[in-house]
Amino acid sequence: MDESFEILLNSAKNIASVNVDVYEKIELTNKTSEILEYDIRNALSATEVFDAEREANPIYRIYGRVEYLSLLNGLKQNYKYLSDFFLQQTTNVKNIFNSFDFYLVRPAPSGYTNIMNGTGKTLYWSRVFEVIATPENFEIYNAGFTTNVYGDQIYAFNFNKDFDVTPYVDNFGFPPTELYLYAIYKVQQLGQISPRSETMLGTTWSWGSTGIVETKSPALYNPSTPFVVGDMIHGDLIEYGKSIFLQSEVATQKYYINTPYSGTSAPIARNLQWKYNPFIPFRLRYFNETLNRANTGTTSYAQSISIPYYATSLGNGNYVWRDILPQGYTEPLTGQGVDYPFVNKRRYLFAPIILDIKPNLEDAATLAAFNEIKYPVPTVLNTKPINDLNDIGKPCL
Repeated sequence: MDESFEILLNSAKNIASVNVDVYEKIELTNKTSEILEYDIRNALSATEVFDAEREANPIYRIYGRVEYLSLLNGLKQNYKYLSDFFLQQTTNVKNIFNSFDFYLVRPAPSGYTNIMNGTGKTLYWSRVFEVIATPENFEIYNAGFTTNVYGDQIYAFNFNKDFDVTPYVDNFGFPPTELYLYAIYKVQQLGQISPRSETMLGTTWSWGSTGIVETKSPALYNPSTPFVVGDMIHGDLIEYGKSIFLQSEVATQKYYINTPYSGTSAPIARNLQWKYNPFIPFRLRYFNETLNRANTGTTSYAQSISIPYYATSLGNGNYVWRDILPQGYTEPLTGQGVDYPFVNKRRYLFAPIILDIKPNLEDAATLAAFNEIKYPVPTVLNTKPINDLNDIGKPCL
């Protein structure tokens, strides 16, 4: 049988005590609440959270390593004889620091030039790039304890600002998959052949009787005026397929450097011509190989809202696009994919690149000059090579 208990107020126990309510009040309410897919008892996946944050983040920090390969590297600033291009100097030399200005550019939102064949059909487009960072944002320095196979110094570089690629779209509405390092050679006045100086040429394209024709144009480069953010620079040649949502490079931009020098057997000045590609790509991401199609009038609502903002309209409600491959995923068939570190709300893009300047042997004067170079006759060894192949299996003596 249960015993009865009497609860005394605190004031009945002690005159200085304060009476308190010993019962907990429960408030009954009637309001709607959202039912969450996961409750607090579910285990949180750090990998899923990391992937979601990385995919939603469009900010890149770009740095890397550059290997500079050129006969012009390490030479004296002025050329007088052909031999000057092959004699390394120790003071007042040309190098990557004083021979180039570096910019970061992206495919411009407008300004592409279409190149049509004789029937008026557009086949190719001359692409334009927009400057988004100047040499003030670019840092380059000697990489510690690092040389290439030729014993030449390798350099490290870094852009000291972040790049949010969210607002970037090109002439056809494509989101950016690449940014480009623009390396512009700085021509010099050559004192001993006054008033001659180094000159620069760029490449333009047009349609000729046999197809695409390349032309060297001096109008593409103005050495006296540095570029600023927002300036447009003539780029490469691409092919655009609207119905298949695809752009592909047909021809790279080539810059030509004319370096005058005096011939040893004649007082007239001669030229050597060099060439290089000034636009070096930094891969941000890849498009999927699979082409997606949808029609806003015949597909379901779920399919319609899945059409991305960059999809290309073909008219009558038809759209085509390719999905952007997620970070960390590699296509099994093509091997395409990127997996950049994601720290402090930034993707850190490391780019190992090669900047090479080659003699243009398609230029008659340059070819003739290099044909004059005489190399020593190698010494022929008449001794028979010594090896132990015939002694295999025989007892040791």
